[in-house]
Amino acid sequence: MTPAFYQYMETVPEGPLGVAVSGGGDSLALLVLMVDWADQTGRHISAVTVDHGLRNGSDAEARSVAQLCADLGVPHKTLLWQDHPERGNLQDNARQARQRLIADWARQQGITAVATGHTKDDQAETLLLRLKRGSGVDGLSGILPQRMKDGALWVRPVLEVRREALRNVLRERQLEWVEDPSNEDTRFDRVRMRKALTLLEELGLGVEVLADTATRLQPARTALETASKAALLRIATPRAIGSVRLDAEALSNEPEEIRLRILAHCLRWVSGAPYRPRFKALKRALTACLERRSHSLSGCLIAPFGAGGSEITREVAAVPASHGETCAFDGRFKCEPASGVWRPLGKDGIIQRPEWRETAESRNAILASPSLWYNNELKSAPFVDNNPDCKCWLRNGTESFYATIVTH
Repeated sequence: MTPAFYQYMETVPEGPLGVAVSGGGDSLALLVLMVDWADQTGRHISAVTVDHGLRNGSDAEARSVAQLCADLGVPHKTLLWQDHPERGNLQDNARQARQRLIADWARQQGITAVATGHTKDDQAETLLLRLKRGSGVDGLSGILPQRMKDGALWVRPVLEVRREALRNVLRERQLEWVEDPSNEDTRFDRVRMRKALTLLEELGLGVEVLADTATRLQPARTALETASKAALLRIATPRAIGSVRLDAEALSNEPEEIRLRILAHCLRWVSGAPYRPRFKALKRALTACLERRSHSLSGCLIAPFGAGGSEITREVAAVPASHGETCAFDGRFKCEPASGVWRPLGKDGIIQRPEWRETAESRNAILASPSLWYNNELKSAPFVDNNPDCKCWLRNGTESFYATIVTH
């Protein structure tokens, strides 16, 4: 079992590594293997646990992981997720929050990469989930061996290892693990897929076949992403104000798959959304873009711009206000000072800044741009006025626009 792990670790970049440990069997076994590997190679590892606070006993589980790490001589940190949203997909929100928290921790600690305990069983379950959702090549390529997300490199050293084999590692060392009760809750799609695998195994569609299929689709995904990036460089231009301008005619000359990928990427970059839109909604938006009609999707407005072009901006109504928080506006901008209320300029603000017409930006982009207000009085619109005390800029710059279309 372990040869696959050690073979993978030969590809991991130099530098200190992190390992995400929940207390479940997969991540605990990964921790044990990482400690053995670090002892042999002299590499430094640190462990991190996220306590989501969603069920009783989660804090005790985090303390248990911390104690095991202390016994193994591994530095450990518990991170708390406290800003639970009131609506939405709870499991997905928890996953997104966990990744953000761990990525921030990794940057602060100078961690080169963070290892997670995704297994071959997880890969097969993911493929089934995405089949159910009607995913294309990207979705069906499953969990990637490594990828950049939230500014961190995530690595999956046991992605070629079966779940039961990892539990055997723990049994051999007489280590106990925690079974999350939600793993048996059939209200969740992933649990239903896990149970369905038992039946599919009898048809020759078991974990090995499904996981290997996902792996074989990954080079196709990479090829499509590379072609999309080459086209993106010719067709799209990101703006410092957070919008994207498209050459609609050039876009229409690309194969449909490339057109869809480019539009989906632009919408994600402008909105900051973690996922691309659903296929049917994306196709409707593409048609509107090519016909140079206005259309809304993913909190973005697609509208005609110039001669033969289109522009994608944020919809004003989709952007929440930020109250006295730096680095918070729309999740994409850093804003200073960290006081007052940062919100989209909107119609009531743009009439107070008629000089916006002297900028190189469209009205739609200016309407959605950050502005600072005190007691409902406009103090500054950084992309319009020249107030030296108020600044606003994209957290990841426009450079991220081209870089992020390829999944590394």
